[in-house]
Order: sequence, then C-alpha cells, then structure tokens
Amino acid sequence: MNVRDGMPPDNPAPRHEAAIDELESALQVLFRQLKQARLHEHLLRRAGVEVDRAGAALLHAVYDEPGSLRVSELAELLHIDAPAVSRKARQLEGAGLLARGPDQADGRAIQLRLTPAGRGTTEAILAARRGWLEAVLAGWSAADRAELARLLRGFADAARRQLEESGG
Repeated sequence: MNVRDGMPPDNPAPRHEAAIDELESALQVLFRQLKQARLHEHLLRRAGVEVDRAGAALLHAVYDEPGSLRVSELAELLHIDAPAVSRKARQLEGAGLLARGPDQADGRAIQLRLTPAGRGTTEAILAARRGWLEAVLAGWSAADRAELARLLRGFADAARRQLEESGG
C-alpha cells in the first residue's frame, strides 16, 4: 500500500511463481546441507579413507576423465587456479593417490593420473556417497527416484548452459 494515500504502489513487487520460490528455498537448504563438513566427514568415515574435501574433488575429477589430465585442464574443470591444483596434486602424490608424468604432446606440461590407491580411494568415496543417497531415498519408489534423477539432470544441464552463456 502507498503510505501517502492508502492506494497500491505504482510499481508493485513482481509476483513470483510459487514453485520457483519453493525450489529456491529447497535448493538453499540442500546446498547448505551438502556443503557441511559434517557430511563430508561422515562419507569419508564410511569410505574408510583420509582425504580432505579439496583432495576428494580433485581425485573425482581425474577419475571422471579417461586417461590423465593436465594441471591446467583440471584447474578449469574445478574452477580454481592452476597453482592450487598443483599444490593439492603434490599432496595427493605424496599420499600415493596421484601420479605425475610428462604430457606426450607438450613435454613442458604435466599430466596427472590416478594410482591404483587413488582409484580405490575414489571408488570408496563414491560407494559411501551412493549408500548415503540410497538411505536418503529409501522411502521413494523406483519411479520417483528415476523421475528425480531425470529432472535433476535436466536442471543441472540447464544451469550449466545458462552459466556458460552468461560468462559465469
């Protein structure tokens, strides 16, 4: 209401679709829960491995790519700078989880690949995450799980495309 004359304002706030408001709220809660160190620590305990979140993200990125990756490619995938990837890679290499080697196409570049221990660590983390998701969705029907997966994949793809198009 317009305070001066009791009339509605000339430019009322835009009305949002209720589903968008609910989605935004649910995503906020979900992102907050998924980013909690407590969840990461729980999954690592279940996996029986010792690696920090940044190390787990780096291992997972290398695991998802066939063969090996340059440090610069990994930095781009993880949206962090190459020196940070290089430092974390050295830590993981020291732990026996990653191996470095020369890039066959460019001898100046370094390629990173998982060692057998790195592959095992990553697979243990993925198994723990899968077990957690199965527990979260235990009361859901197979059809509801499939529908959630389909919709979430579509949402993730649309979000990625929108960010790429907007330069984000």
